[in-house]
Amino acid sequence: MAGAAALTLGTACEERDRGAQGQASGQSTVNDQVAQAQQRTESAFDSARQAQEQASEQQKQASSAQQELQDKQREYQEAQAKAHSAAQQAQQAQQGAQQQTQQAQQEAQQAQQEAQQAQRQQSETLAQQNQQARQQSEQLRQQSQQPVAVAPPPQTQPQGAQTQQQGAQAQEGSEQQVVGEVLSASEQELLLSSQGEPQLRLQVSPETQVMVDGRQANVGDIEEGSQVRASYRTDARSGEPQAVRIEATSQVQPTAPAAPESGESTPGSQPTQ
Repeated sequence: MAGAAALTLGTACEERDRGAQGQASGQSTVNDQVAQAQQRTESAFDSARQAQEQASEQQKQASSAQQELQDKQREYQEAQAKAHSAAQQAQQAQQGAQQQTQQAQQEAQQAQQEAQQAQRQQSETLAQQNQQARQQSEQLRQQSQQPVAVAPPPQTQPQGAQTQQQGAQAQEGSEQQVVGEVLSASEQELLLSSQGEPQLRLQVSPETQVMVDGRQANVGDIEEGSQVRASYRTDARSGEPQAVRIEATSQVQPTAPAAPESGESTPGSQPTQ
């Protein structure tokens, strides 16, 4: 019995020792598991923290990229606005240049029209002057062909007839006219011829009115061969024919600067004798 009890006690002690050892071993395993779980948790936290840091960095990069994109878009819009403004200014400048060109063309056309009108007026005026000169020359020619009562030279008349003529002209005081061709002209006298024969020697004074081709002139300006229509009076004292007015037409008319109108003769031609 004592032996059995001792054996039972010994067995119980062994079982207790084994139970204690097993409990100690189990506690060690739990602690290890807890430590490993805690280590994994810390590692997970580290991984999560690193992931959070990476996400934050990526977020910063995304924000920076977004800001850069916005800056680029703003610069693009500003550049587009500048380009649009420059295009408008260029279009306005082109329109202004076109308007100035059109205005210059209109002014040039107007100036050309005015010049052409002035040239036509000048041509018409010259044509009228030439026509008047031709008409005057024709009148002088016709008058030169008509019989003209011309006072005979004083030196060829008898003394009695000359005295009688002087008395009659002194009483009447009327002017006479003569048409002829100039043989010679000086400041003192003008010698005329009709039908190629000397007809009259007119005395010239400062009061004598002289016209050459419609312009006021001097007797010395009258050329030989010119057609002349003269008014004169016989001086009561000297008996000499005194010229009152002399109208002469030159043989050669002045040349016109412009071409004559159709149907008109060329200016500068010699009038019909």
